[in-house]
This record gives sequence, structure tokens and C-alpha cells, in this order.
Amino acid sequence: MAFKRALWHSGLTYRQTCPKCHAGVEYTDHSLDFRPWYADGFVYCPRCQNPLRHNEAYAVNPDGTPVYASPVQVNQPAPGAPVAPVAPAAPAAPTAACPDCGTAYTPGVAHFCANCGKKLD
Repeated sequence: MAFKRALWHSGLTYRQTCPKCHAGVEYTDHSLDFRPWYADGFVYCPRCQNPLRHNEAYAVNPDGTPVYASPVQVNQPAPGAPVAPVAPAAPAAPTAACPDCGTAYTPGVAHFCANCGKKLD
């Protein structure tokens, strides 16, 4: 059974940055190379030939703004609604310092220093 490339095209433009050479790569879904092990496809960086995995999140509008940007939700209280008072923060756990290297730790929780490994108990 042979793998068939998708026969539909979204007409979107995609833009991502190569992690290897930091070049900007812009492509359409016509240039995607499909493989059975990565069905979304991938493109190659034109500068260093690094394979880049495709994702629909890379879609951009003609003006360069993301197509699938999620709207920013600001949680503001409704007008006229009473605002609940903020409870005071819990007191911070007491800390101590490692006698060898001085790294801070919480007594009773840490038994060995996370930095140098010295036994703390």
C-alpha cells in the first residue's frame, strides 16, 4: 500500500524560523513533503537544508499576522459587581543554607543539598 499525498490545499501561507541557522522560511502547503511517519509534512530550510516539521499554527495572513491566533481573554469583574478581598499570602517556609556551598533549602523537606550533594540532616 503506497502513501498518497493529500489532494487538497488550504491556500494558506506558513512562516517559521529554522532552529539551526535562524533563517526565516515561508512556504505554502503545495511545497510540503509528506511522509507516512509525519502526516502533516515538512519543508526544508533553503539555507541549511534542515528538515522543518509543518504545523497549522505557522499559518500567517498576507499582512504577517497569525491566522490561528487565540484571542486574549482578560478576566475583569462585571461592572457593579463586588470585588472579593484578596487573602494575605501564606507565610513563606523557613529556609536554611547549606554549610558547604550556601545554597538555600527548606529544613525537613530537603535531606541533601541540591547543589553540592552534602547531607543536610
